[in-house]
Amino acid sequence: MTSGHGMLPPDPLVSFKDTMGHVHCLNFPKRNPDYSDILLAGTERGEVFFWDLECNRLQFKQKMGQSIQAIHSIEYHIITQEKSGLIKLWSIENNTGYKPQRSIQSYGGFCKSILVSNQLVLSQEAGRLDTIDLETFKTVRQFVPDRTDKVGNPMCLEFFEIRGTLYLFAGYECGLLIVFDYVTAKKCCQLKFKEFITSITFDPGTLRGVVANSSDTLQIFRFELDTLKFVIQAELAMSNSGCQVVKFRPDHKLLLAGGWDGRLRVYSWRTLRTLVILREHKKQVSDIQFSPSIVRYWDSKIFASGSADGTVSLWNVYHSYTY
Repeated sequence: MTSGHGMLPPDPLVSFKDTMGHVHCLNFPKRNPDYSDILLAGTERGEVFFWDLECNRLQFKQKMGQSIQAIHSIEYHIITQEKSGLIKLWSIENNTGYKPQRSIQSYGGFCKSILVSNQLVLSQEAGRLDTIDLETFKTVRQFVPDRTDKVGNPMCLEFFEIRGTLYLFAGYECGLLIVFDYVTAKKCCQLKFKEFITSITFDPGTLRGVVANSSDTLQIFRFELDTLKFVIQAELAMSNSGCQVVKFRPDHKLLLAGGWDGRLRVYSWRTLRTLVILREHKKQVSDIQFSPSIVRYWDSKIFASGSADGTVSLWNVYHSYTY
């Protein structure tokens, strides 16, 4: 199915607008194992918007820094990462808002940190990556590229468990994709792409992944586990250049790509065919996140997209309860 033969693309379930400005990041807190009831949106102005998914209204907003690039949650705690590199841990206070408890300064930039259990992986100088324990706020592990590689700044990070081994995937400004063993911090392999890498996603079941960059193609690669090597397998052409985020639906049946042109492209991962192009956003799609549980208002799991146009949209496209 495509959206170009007389079939209109589906509308979002709802779009949140308010006065958010550029939305950089989204997060569905896992506070209840049975349902998802809130969505967080971090913005360029340093505000975090708390959207109530029980009634699809703004619960409240709070100034939490400057240019928030990433936001994470652990139970009732929130972690924010600012463009300056400042990391803050927030705790709820008297049900009236959040108060910063601890902070640490990292290198900064546009690379979004990732949360692995109770540890935060973030970028540092000279392409180094640090793992910070969120209980002690101390560095417990460092990932260092080869000195001979002029990697530039890290641009994106992802974490995957592949057949019992934990791996950290890092995309760099120079176009290098490097895979580290997460436990030993040793480099496993790397592959050079033509453009700087903006986003990575990976399917451990098929050992294939997708890299997004500033070009008009998405590149599909295979991770040869026996030899610890990458092989580029195919390319997906886009009508416009630049993709900010690629992400698999958790069941790995759909591949979503958020473009600089504001279009949200949905592909079948099995056939690599374009299923639909969602055109709700008018500027760059900055983030895509899937709800970990059912949202009761829609009686469904959903996904959210945030954009530089100041909106957040909720979607239920080719839905599956099993992801």
